[in-house]
Amino acid sequence: MRTYLTCVGDANDPATWSGIPFHFLDAARRRGLIDEGLGLYVSSPAWKLQRILWNAATLMRGRRSGGFQYSDSFLERIYGPFQNKLEGSRLINSSSLYPPSIVRNTTIEKWFYIDMTLRQLLREYGVAIDRRTANEAILREEEGYRNATGVLVHSHWAARSVIEEYGVSADRVHVAVPGANFDRDAYREWDESLAATQEDACRKALRLVFVGKYSHRKGLDRLFAAVHIARARGASIVLRIIGLDKKDSPMQWRNEPGIEWHGFLDKRREARRFLHAVAENDLGCLLSRAEAGGIALREFHALGLPVIGPAVGGSPEHMFSDASVQIAPETSDNAIAEILLHLCNDRSVLARMREHAWNRRHEALWDATVARIVKIVPPAVAVPASELQQGVFVI
Repeated sequence: MRTYLTCVGDANDPATWSGIPFHFLDAARRRGLIDEGLGLYVSSPAWKLQRILWNAATLMRGRRSGGFQYSDSFLERIYGPFQNKLEGSRLINSSSLYPPSIVRNTTIEKWFYIDMTLRQLLREYGVAIDRRTANEAILREEEGYRNATGVLVHSHWAARSVIEEYGVSADRVHVAVPGANFDRDAYREWDESLAATQEDACRKALRLVFVGKYSHRKGLDRLFAAVHIARARGASIVLRIIGLDKKDSPMQWRNEPGIEWHGFLDKRREARRFLHAVAENDLGCLLSRAEAGGIALREFHALGLPVIGPAVGGSPEHMFSDASVQIAPETSDNAIAEILLHLCNDRSVLARMREHAWNRRHEALWDATVARIVKIVPPAVAVPASELQQGVFVI
């Protein structure tokens, strides 16, 4: 039985879904779990035209536009070229929907590996589509879970939705927190150089790092305000921002002291530069208002950094409890500033958090995730132990 990884998009492209399918596939191949990623290409001009026509037809039926990617017609067309190839295979889907023809094909063993359900996406992220379109998609999602051998999820938060909102028995739902989306060779080189030891934990300025493009949802405004308050009260703090260009930020942020703007760094093409730009700080920060998980949290931990992270969605499970401070969405800017001041004034707390993060850094890698998954989804062909150790981090 051949096993394929699939998602909406090309699972072999590191740009698809922030690189999650790509890096999962890379680690899963080495363990013999997955043979191949499917390239479901969805970004051509022809597909854009199809979306326009579908939305126009939806409006003509008196319904709100949006939701094309959840429709039967879309899913059937992207899977169509692979139907014969998939007969008698195993599929692991990083998206929450299969087309009906796959769902009802009893020769295909079907699995999911998702960060959240459609109900959670629509509710937590405020995705606005026609209610009838959403309800139809959710019914087909539910049918997909019922016909699957099992549902793997990134967090217990997502697992609760699958069990409680979709009626899937708990024994068929399994949690495997994802890993950091790093270039493997660049990470190994960094790791072996021990580039991020704890020796700088007592330097004068507390160095924070934020990585992300969606500044409002990711809570950069909250972090910015807290840093401003803490600095005004005498704290020595430097905030490094990766992913957002200074010219694209609000005008009032651009001349704020203590801010380092690094703009966008391509983790694939500039892997080594990215790793060092993040790892040379003291604390990774993410204060999302909504978050299914937060791969940035795993990346901070994989680089030995403790984190200040959001107590929303599945994020708490993406953090090491002994190397993190969790911040609820309702936490005030002043309260966050107090936490920063405490870490500035008592470096022993930061040093302990850094030690825990450093000692557990390999737990935040995809190798650790796949080691968990192969206990649930046995590889079709076992990989000899002698080969397994080659290029795999010992955890």
